[in-house]
Amino acid sequence: MTVSPDTAPPVDSDAAFDIDARGLPCPQPLLALRRALREQPPGTLLRVRATDPASWRDFHSFAALSGRPLLRAERCGEELCYWLRVTP
Repeated sequence: MTVSPDTAPPVDSDAAFDIDARGLPCPQPLLALRRALREQPPGTLLRVRATDPASWRDFHSFAALSGRPLLRAERCGEELCYWLRVTP
Protein backbone atom coordinates (compact mmCIF):
# COMPACT_ATOMS: atom_id res chain seq x y z
CA MET A 1 0.00 0.00 0.00
CA THR A 2 1.44 3.32 -1.02
CA VAL A 3 -0.31 6.39 0.24
CA SER A 4 0.46 9.56 -1.63
CA PRO A 5 0.33 12.90 0.18
CA ASP A 6 -2.48 14.01 -2.15
CA THR A 7 -4.84 11.16 -1.20
CA ALA A 8 -3.74 10.38 2.36
CA PRO A 9 -5.96 11.20 5.30
CA PRO A 10 -4.57 13.97 7.48
CA VAL A 11 -2.03 12.74 10.03
CA ASP A 12 -1.10 15.04 12.91
CA SER A 13 2.68 14.65 12.85
CA ASP A 14 3.11 16.86 15.90
CA ALA A 15 1.00 14.50 18.02
CA ALA A 16 2.90 11.39 16.95
CA PHE A 17 5.33 9.42 19.10
CA ASP A 18 8.50 9.76 17.05
CA ILE A 19 10.76 6.76 16.43
CA ASP A 20 14.08 7.85 14.97
CA ALA A 21 15.46 4.91 13.01
CA ARG A 22 17.52 7.02 10.62
CA GLY A 23 20.88 5.45 9.85
CA LEU A 24 19.79 2.01 11.06
CA PRO A 25 20.09 -0.89 8.59
CA CYS A 26 17.33 -3.36 7.79
CA PRO A 27 15.55 -4.80 9.83
CA GLN A 28 16.28 -2.35 12.67
CA PRO A 29 13.59 0.26 11.73
CA LEU A 30 10.90 -2.44 11.71
CA LEU A 31 12.14 -3.86 15.01
CA ALA A 32 11.98 -0.36 16.53
CA LEU A 33 8.36 -0.10 15.35
CA ARG A 34 7.44 -3.47 16.83
CA ARG A 35 8.97 -2.50 20.17
CA ALA A 36 6.96 0.76 20.21
CA LEU A 37 3.75 -1.12 19.32
CA ARG A 38 4.24 -3.20 22.50
CA GLU A 39 5.32 -0.34 24.77
CA GLN A 40 2.94 2.49 23.83
CA PRO A 41 -0.72 2.59 24.89
CA PRO A 42 -3.51 1.83 22.38
CA GLY A 43 -4.47 4.81 20.30
CA THR A 44 -0.94 6.25 20.18
CA LEU A 45 0.05 7.50 16.75
CA LEU A 46 3.58 6.38 15.83
CA ARG A 47 5.85 7.98 13.27
CA VAL A 48 8.93 6.08 12.20
CA ARG A 49 11.66 8.02 10.41
CA ALA A 50 14.10 5.83 8.49
CA THR A 51 16.77 6.16 5.82
CA ASP A 52 17.16 2.51 4.79
CA PRO A 53 15.49 2.10 1.36
CA ALA A 54 14.54 -1.51 2.24
CA SER A 55 12.27 -0.18 5.00
CA TRP A 56 9.74 0.87 2.32
CA ARG A 57 9.13 -2.77 1.41
CA ASP A 58 9.37 -3.93 5.04
CA PHE A 59 6.76 -1.51 6.40
CA HIS A 60 4.28 -2.14 3.60
CA SER A 61 4.69 -5.92 4.01
CA PHE A 62 4.35 -5.65 7.79
CA ALA A 63 1.10 -3.70 7.44
CA ALA A 64 -0.34 -6.20 4.95
CA LEU A 65 0.66 -9.27 6.97
CA SER A 66 -0.15 -7.95 10.46
CA GLY A 67 -3.47 -6.31 9.63
CA ARG A 68 -2.23 -3.04 11.17
CA PRO A 69 -3.04 -0.25 8.74
CA LEU A 70 -0.19 1.88 7.48
CA LEU A 71 -1.89 5.27 7.79
CA ARG A 72 0.65 7.06 5.67
CA ALA A 73 4.02 6.43 4.06
CA GLU A 74 6.04 9.11 2.36
CA ARG A 75 9.48 9.76 0.95
CA CYS A 76 11.05 13.12 1.72
CA GLY A 77 14.41 13.17 -0.01
CA GLU A 78 16.57 10.53 1.67
CA GLU A 79 14.15 10.13 4.59
CA LEU A 80 11.20 7.74 4.68
CA CYS A 81 8.35 8.31 7.14
CA TYR A 82 5.67 5.83 8.22
CA TRP A 83 2.65 6.40 10.44
CA LEU A 84 0.80 3.64 12.27
CA ARG A 85 -1.53 3.63 15.25
CA VAL A 86 -1.14 1.31 18.24
CA THR A 87 -4.17 -0.96 18.50
CA PRO A 88 -5.19 -3.23 21.37
